Amino acid sequence: MLLKKHQSQKILEHTLQHIKENLFDHVVHLSEIIGPRHVSCISSLNQAANYINKIMTQYHSPPQRQTYLVENNPVCNLIVEKTGWKYPEEIFVIGAHYDTVFDSPGADDNASGVAAVLELLRMLRDYANQRTLRFIAFTLEEPPFFDTDLMGSTVYARQCRHNGENIIGMMSLEMLGYYTDAPMSQQYPVKEMTMIYPERGNFIGIVGNRRSESLTRFFSKSLKETNMIKLETLVADLPAPGIDLSDHASFWQQGYPAFMVTDTAFYRFPLYHTAEDRIGHLNFKKFSRLVYGLTIAVKKLDGQND
Repeated sequence: MLLKKHQSQKILEHTLQHIKENLFDHVVHLSEIIGPRHVSCISSLNQAANYINKIMTQYHSPPQRQTYLVENNPVCNLIVEKTGWKYPEEIFVIGAHYDTVFDSPGADDNASGVAAVLELLRMLRDYANQRTLRFIAFTLEEPPFFDTDLMGSTVYARQCRHNGENIIGMMSLEMLGYYTDAPMSQQYPVKEMTMIYPERGNFIGIVGNRRSESLTRFFSKSLKETNMIKLETLVADLPAPGIDLSDHASFWQQGYPAFMVTDTAFYRFPLYHTAEDRIGHLNFKKFSRLVYGLTIAVKKLDGQND
């Protein structure tokens, strides 16, 4: 029994190390080799899209590109679909944006989220999913196109609604790598939250709206049961501040259930949206444990009600 437990621990350690190395490589390439990925430097945005295309192809298949014009330049969302064998019409979206604000390498915001999407695709490529899984890298989440008709996830979610697609849920991966045990390092949008939530920024947050509450709480519970990372859950509706600041909100706007997984961005990370958002600030040990836990939670969500 002890030998079996030891072997299982060794396998887990090996798996986590592999995840960690892959996440690191993706974040290095996006944030350090390519660097800022803003629409004002379309060549860098295209380099990022081409890198994501290469990895998605390597891990599963060439992605579909949803291309549209912005300021006379073509930009694109990249989509890989793993069709479900039992309920193919039920679709769960796993997404993250790959652009950055101007002059920021965006290691945490949001190379970390893209790296997680790519690694989840690798981890789940041989999994026989019952429901359809879509892995998406969104363009143009950042200003000046945030919360506009040209935001990548808005373009995509509207197309899904137009096509009558049954999106049973969407998970937005938004800044996943920054953690700190420093006292009073975690801030909140309203003072009352300090009486409920931790003062140290050493957890991952899961944020959903009331319409998405059952999905959000099921996924949060599934992730918590993996014992991979500390987590806190928030379910609230607008105008609660800070809950709609990523791609999941585009799906809310179309009436789809969605939630965000996040290290809470500027409520914790002091270098948010700056030129110093670099890879050295990311905790890849916690990050890799999170991604492993997300893999298990996605499987639990896929297999529910069976």
